[in-house]
Amino acid sequence: MRLCVLVLALVAVTITSKVTAAPTEKQVVAPKIYFLHIKSDIRARYAKTFVTSKVVNPADKAQEVVYQMTIPETAFISNFTMLLDDELMKGQVKERTEAKHEYHAAKESGQTAGHVATATVRDSNQVRISVNVGPQSKVTFNVTYEELLVRRKGRYELSINVNPRQVVSDLVIDVFIKENRNITLLQVPEFRSSNEIDFDEIDEISNLTQVQRTSKQELHLHFAPSESDQIRLAGNDKSGLGGRFVVRYDVDRKNQPESEILTRDGYFVHFFTPPEVKPLPKHVVFVLDVSGSMYGKKMVQLKEAMNAILDELRPQDYFNLIEFSHPVTILNLDTPSNSTVIQPAESSPWYDQPPVSPDPALRTVPDNINAYPATQFYINIAKEAVEKMTATGGTNIHDSVKAAIELTQKAVPNNSTETKLPAPIIIFLTDGEATVGETGADKILELISTDRDGGVPIFSLAFGDDADLKFLKRLSLRAGAFARKIYEASDAALQLRDFYRQVASPLLTNATFEYDKEKVEGKVLTKQKFGLVFSGSELVVAGKLISGVERLDGNVLTSRGNYLLPVPGENPAPIARDTEDNFLERLWAFLSIKQKLDQYEAGRLESTAAAAAKNASEEKPAFEVAKGDALKLALQFSFVTPVTSLVVVKSDDGTANEKEPSKVVIGNEEEEENELTPYVGSSYHNAIALQSVSTAGSAGIKMSMIHRYSGMMAHRKKPAGWGFAAETKESAESDSDSDAVLDATLTSTLETTTPEISTVPISQISWLIPELQGNCSTDDWQCFKIGNSSEVQKVLSFNKSQNVTGEICANNDVCKPFTTCILPEFSTDTSPDSFVQNLKCDVLLDGDKFLGVCCPQNNSSLTTRLEAEAVD
Repeated sequence: MRLCVLVLALVAVTITSKVTAAPTEKQVVAPKIYFLHIKSDIRARYAKTFVTSKVVNPADKAQEVVYQMTIPETAFISNFTMLLDDELMKGQVKERTEAKHEYHAAKESGQTAGHVATATVRDSNQVRISVNVGPQSKVTFNVTYEELLVRRKGRYELSINVNPRQVVSDLVIDVFIKENRNITLLQVPEFRSSNEIDFDEIDEISNLTQVQRTSKQELHLHFAPSESDQIRLAGNDKSGLGGRFVVRYDVDRKNQPESEILTRDGYFVHFFTPPEVKPLPKHVVFVLDVSGSMYGKKMVQLKEAMNAILDELRPQDYFNLIEFSHPVTILNLDTPSNSTVIQPAESSPWYDQPPVSPDPALRTVPDNINAYPATQFYINIAKEAVEKMTATGGTNIHDSVKAAIELTQKAVPNNSTETKLPAPIIIFLTDGEATVGETGADKILELISTDRDGGVPIFSLAFGDDADLKFLKRLSLRAGAFARKIYEASDAALQLRDFYRQVASPLLTNATFEYDKEKVEGKVLTKQKFGLVFSGSELVVAGKLISGVERLDGNVLTSRGNYLLPVPGENPAPIARDTEDNFLERLWAFLSIKQKLDQYEAGRLESTAAAAAKNASEEKPAFEVAKGDALKLALQFSFVTPVTSLVVVKSDDGTANEKEPSKVVIGNEEEEENELTPYVGSSYHNAIALQSVSTAGSAGIKMSMIHRYSGMMAHRKKPAGWGFAAETKESAESDSDSDAVLDATLTSTLETTTPEISTVPISQISWLIPELQGNCSTDDWQCFKIGNSSEVQKVLSFNKSQNVTGEICANNDVCKPFTTCILPEFSTDTSPDSFVQNLKCDVLLDGDKFLGVCCPQNNSSLTTRLEAEAVD
């Protein structure tokens, strides 16, 4: 029996090949996709998408076919099968720990791990499958994924990534939509070969898309571009399509109430759309990162976006601006010189800052600080202030979040007869990780109570690949909001504006769904309490009806009135049984898993001590209970999630076999038990990679789902201060979701042992002197001088120390960035001259030169070498 495993990753229905041929042999014909059919079936916003791709190897020798398919970040894979040489391999969803045990068993037998790749498709994750296909043979891939479409800006959007990167003779996309209310808005723009957003969206139907309306509630979209159409859509590029097929739609709400309730097989779903009334006034606190890494294009785009966003504030709104790098500054728009400046609790060795006074009063927001009305006068002053912002220094996330929360509690209206400010929201933007002051994730998260009653929502924006999106997501989840990735591209300013427009118009607050307890099973209801409800959005609650119940009674309580259920004259609408699947039950399970994983991410603690303290209590923490519930549901409904893995098994007779697999490999086996690797947005991805290793004479198979950020070294544990410290063995083991760990685990072809090297913080190297003159401080590097030398050395920060190239070193040493190999012998046994003569090397990153060190295999080898040099 052969076995392979699916992990999470990123790109889209692509076929490439790998074959080794002698230089004298003729060119081998590459594998060809001859069939690519995608069918998406949308029932009451719940989309189930089936992808079938057929590939042929026309060559007279075997080739490795690499199949990649991008799925939306919010989707869960629910099925995978592969047909190879008339042999069927079918996926089974297993609990992640069980898969780990299988991995270790396979590892002991000398098998290698799977393959990992990265790409840049936005808001997506990639399935990657590698299989060896024999000469003149065919392989068929079938993947099914499911998602609940989210309503934003007044519409639902289905986005299908299509990226064969070759012209396909039989390429078809079919989308079936069936709703219980009339479908009104329908947009199917021209096939998009770009990730970038467009504000000039209009109601349109692509000329290549056929629309068949079978009723006012049902329609069928058919997209089947010919080979010449595919070349034209690709910009006359014969390499084929690469982009997205997008469908947007909405349903009729003009003459119908806000609530829509559907029932089937004892389950119900309640869709609630806020009434389009005048938006509530709001107090917006903009918290903007102006650290050194924002220098250049990102700062230009931030200023462009803020100019547009400030213009979109409404007259009844209030706002504040906070900028942060090393210090945190709350801007005084009346008298800029009187702006409140908060220095970090600890001075940093990397910046020319005086020691901080221990007086807590100097590190808090003053009482009765002004919030400014969104008049044209203050908007113009704010624009001038934003234009003057400069990028320099480190990233003080702790104090900026603390100041923003305190500001919402202490601010008062400025120059107004109002005595009370409207409900606050915080928009927090950063492009890096915490590097100044308190940098511990737990300490920052503790600023936000998990009891959200009366709390302030914090919407986080992770700008670029270096932002710690995982942490920002947890921060926002704890604050009852969400985080978004802003991609470094020409449309970054538009991305920021698009995000703001999603949260610019709050219509309701504190929406609570109450149902008759005699009619619903309370323990299986999804989330019932929501904070801010924005224009163009939709709230969804799903649950299970008590047996025999046909009419759902209840109430939706909001800040602007209550909405009774059922709506007069309308009972829950049963859904006709025209399909075999129990989709409404699956919708409930899907939504339940998403929300329970969010609850886990918001509540868990990273630090071992904090987690141990929680586990020592008599009751199991709520977030651990949520994780366990999510696991049970994922296994029951066969969803690939952060707590499950998909194992693909083939038996000798070609049928699925549930017996113990003979061989299995799982990558990233060192991932912490309490840590989930997230998708972007409000979803997740599974960081477990499995691979089958074929027996002699059979095809080898590799499957993976990988990190969605191209080149991102995510979530490194860094010490306080600027964060220069070599990675100790302990931190390396716990840093489970960095790309480096994935690469080492998933692409190694031989069993290797990492050398045991003891390291120390950079601050212990007395002869390395920080250079404080000039503008040489960023989040990416710091400048130093070695001893009395006048030459300035740029030292790359630890989270930027991967993907570098180094000089050739003697003694089989490896030239590494200085921050990754700071040995204690440097401070005790090595002089500046000795370091320069014997150990110094240069590393290159993107054409820039940084200080490197010829890192020895272990500390003892360096000691022996230094002793020999001393004798000489």
